Amino acid sequence: MKEKLTHDEVNTLIKASQLAREKGIKLGVNVKEICQQAGISRKTGYQWLKEEQKSNKKKEEEFQKLVHMKVNHQKSLQEQARLKFEIEGLRLAMEIHGMDNLKVTRKKKDVPQKRKRKQ
Repeated sequence: MKEKLTHDEVNTLIKASQLAREKGIKLGVNVKEICQQAGISRKTGYQWLKEEQKSNKKKEEEFQKLVHMKVNHQKSLQEQARLKFEIEGLRLAMEIHGMDNLKVTRKKKDVPQKRKRKQ
């Protein structure tokens, strides 16, 4: 029993059939005949196919990297929003409990005074 064709395979075969009709190529033609009609060797035809497959693979890898980067970016934005919320909560808690004034006065005591130079 033959395997069922995938969606992409069906699309490719339909496009190939349409292209063959447009170029006057008969159905059931082999690779050698296609390459002869294109004016290239069979080896060149397979090289072109291999190059296209490499290009498609590279595009797929780049797309996957882009998707990964977008996901990481979204995670970073969510983490940033969470941290902003947490910092704002801490700031409000310190303000409510009067710790914001305590922190400022404490800093002033801990900071050493700069000495003036003698001239």
